Amino acid sequence: MRRGLWVAAVLILILSAVLFQRFTRVTPYVRDQVVSTLNSRFASQVELDSLEVSVFPRPEILGGGLTLRHNGRTDVPPLVTVPSFSASAGLFGLTAHPVRLNTVTLDGLEILIPVGGIAGDANPDTPTSDADGFTAPPRPNHPASHGKPANVLVDLMVAKTAVLEIASKDPTKLPRRFEIHNLEMQGLGEADGTPFRAALTNPKPRGQIDTEGRFGPWHTDDPRLTPIRGKYLFGTADLDTIKGIGGTLSSGGEYQGVLERIEVTGHTETPDFVIDIAGQPMPLATTFTAVVDGTNGNTWLERVEAQLRKTTIVARGAVVRARDVKGRHIAMDVAIEGGRLEDLLALAVRSSTPPMTGAVTLKTHLVIPAGEEDVVDKLQLAGEFQLAQARFTNLDVQRRVNTLSRKGQGDEAAGDEGESAVSDFRGRFALKDGTIRFSNLTFAVPGAIVQIAGVYNLRNEAIDFAGHLLVDATLAEMTTGFKAVIAHIAQPLFRRPGGGSKLPIRISGTRSNPAFGLDIKRALTPG
Repeated sequence: MRRGLWVAAVLILILSAVLFQRFTRVTPYVRDQVVSTLNSRFASQVELDSLEVSVFPRPEILGGGLTLRHNGRTDVPPLVTVPSFSASAGLFGLTAHPVRLNTVTLDGLEILIPVGGIAGDANPDTPTSDADGFTAPPRPNHPASHGKPANVLVDLMVAKTAVLEIASKDPTKLPRRFEIHNLEMQGLGEADGTPFRAALTNPKPRGQIDTEGRFGPWHTDDPRLTPIRGKYLFGTADLDTIKGIGGTLSSGGEYQGVLERIEVTGHTETPDFVIDIAGQPMPLATTFTAVVDGTNGNTWLERVEAQLRKTTIVARGAVVRARDVKGRHIAMDVAIEGGRLEDLLALAVRSSTPPMTGAVTLKTHLVIPAGEEDVVDKLQLAGEFQLAQARFTNLDVQRRVNTLSRKGQGDEAAGDEGESAVSDFRGRFALKDGTIRFSNLTFAVPGAIVQIAGVYNLRNEAIDFAGHLLVDATLAEMTTGFKAVIAHIAQPLFRRPGGGSKLPIRISGTRSNPAFGLDIKRALTPG
């Protein structure tokens, strides 16, 4: 019995000596494995101020001052900075190959994407594709990077708070900053990538994005080719953070690809979308497919289908980083087939009753330059439209249209009963600096055609149009009594080729109180 106790004691002493000798080399061994893994996996120059391993009472790692400089670049801040971190491990996981850690907790994680992206473009502020070309970068032809098992494997990495910043070319401008919460990555260091989940605070429109998926393996030669896939939920984004619009947006979808070309499919719901100039909340829903460059945020919208009340809007375009101006440059082609005019006017007119109703077909090129100005002030449009069965909701205006139709047919005695729908209402328009300029604007009613051009101010709703009224009747046929005699004398001044009359007209005033009249000065001007 006593001899057995002595044998056990000797064995314990021998085992303790072996373990002591083994674990006295744990700290430098773990440090070497961590540095080696980070160097090879991220093609980075690694700096590590401190790393200590304690075995008793439980295995634990404490470290600080970790920085990664991609490709050893010292002209930009480090790609990754971790002021302090800790890790837990099994007793023999610290000395295994590869080293295996149970949980790693990062405090103060910062990821800084330098100007031009992770790899550094030769001309970093030149968009990957022309904004007005709408063409996303092609899918990369490079073979996928399968990676190799790392020297350090982590079952779970956690960062309660972290920051992702994308630098601006202009050193006086703040970078784009994303706040990351509750980042979790499992199986870090495995050859086929890492499952992750995280919550991000999107700066504009401000709101939280919850996402989960798989990231990696890290593409060492070109980090922009690192694969990523997953799904996201963007809830309660505040559109009021964008000048000129408002509402609460929610969105969800899926994404896959590589960092420089992420293909996204998703949808948005905004039950109270509003443009400040009109102040009328409206339900807006969209579905979309897009391509996103995750290294700089450039986005190419391959197709967006929006539903605004009963009007369907189809668009494609690009949202890319602007040169030397804060924000993004937006350029899109927009088309509407058989939409409702009243749905569109509700976005731009501060009135519960739209000035006109009817079916609308529209094509336009839309541009919203980068900058801090109100959306309405910087919005630019150039396109053409056509209306069918249009009617004015202002009774006085509609009455004037009815009278115009009546007199244009030479029917002076007819009453005001009935309505005359405006047909063949079409024209071209251009919006800039909050003012719409119409050209080649024409519409017809029975017996008359109106051809005008002019401007409409979205802010003060001022109207200034000039053009011609072409009627089938002569001036004498449009009047009676002594006025008919005077009209007969004046008819040569207003003769319309092919018969009838051509009258110069002007429309001024405001949208709610327009003034119609003959432009006598133009009528008496030769030519």
